[in-house]
Amino acid sequence: MADLIDTRHLQVFVALADAGAMRKAAQNLFLTPSAVSHALKAFEGVLGYVLFDRTTRTLELTHEGRCFLPEAKRLLEGLESFRGLVREGGDWRKARLRIGASPTACQYLIPAVIREFKESCPQVSIQITQGSSGQLADDIAEGRIDLGLSPRTPEHRNLEAVEIAADEMVYIVHPMHEWAKSGRVNRASIPKQRYVLAENRSLTKSLIDQFMRRENLSIEPFIQIGSEEVIKELVRLDIGVGILPRWIASEELDKGLLVALPLGKKPPRREWVISYRSNRSLSLPETLFIGICRLVGANRIVV
Repeated sequence: MADLIDTRHLQVFVALADAGAMRKAAQNLFLTPSAVSHALKAFEGVLGYVLFDRTTRTLELTHEGRCFLPEAKRLLEGLESFRGLVREGGDWRKARLRIGASPTACQYLIPAVIREFKESCPQVSIQITQGSSGQLADDIAEGRIDLGLSPRTPEHRNLEAVEIAADEMVYIVHPMHEWAKSGRVNRASIPKQRYVLAENRSLTKSLIDQFMRRENLSIEPFIQIGSEEVIKELVRLDIGVGILPRWIASEELDKGLLVALPLGKKPPRREWVISYRSNRSLSLPETLFIGICRLVGANRIVV
């Protein structure tokens, strides 16, 4: 995640989209075509998808490129506006962002967001509060934090919420588990498994319970804990079966240390949002922070 977002890569991408040709974009950026080409390849490698269909003379945006372009332009505009205010003499050393994040966001999203934010706003101080989605919604409503990054809950209905991404739950099992060996989930054996699940009061556990009731299934937790990172590690030690979004265990799945299997039709789905109190104007640092959250989330949270 260290090179997730590079402002120069964003600039190259937008310039290429506007110019439609490598040579013209290079001229506009005062770079060589080779430098532009290398920057584009590096950016596509970081994002994990192709942004342009290449021909000998022109570049055409792919579907992913068209979806990403408006977000890239908004972020660059926000950066330029912020830098303009700094040049005009704003004292941003006194600025402070109070951020709330769920445990999963703190583990997997916030470090990358902070890294990129600090490159543009090194003097803005940041205070991080960890809490459940419901707790963060209350903190925003009461003015204790400015922005909250978490899955959407009913408590968000009176807040402004910017959509980040969405994830879906899957079974996560050890490679030696009977389901992993057969490549399928035996429905009859579902109630017999030892489950390592989220704690009862969490949104994730509530969504899992709703899904199981809809499927006329009953499962009992063997272990319950509030950290998806710990759930993943307990499954890796073959303690039990986990129910997690696939992206949480992407590294272990790629290495063959864990196996993911579908939960069924219409599995539990979480909508990730960054929320703030309604009827107030966002500061430029807040706008920039939200923009970076959207980029990080779109790259990291994959269904």
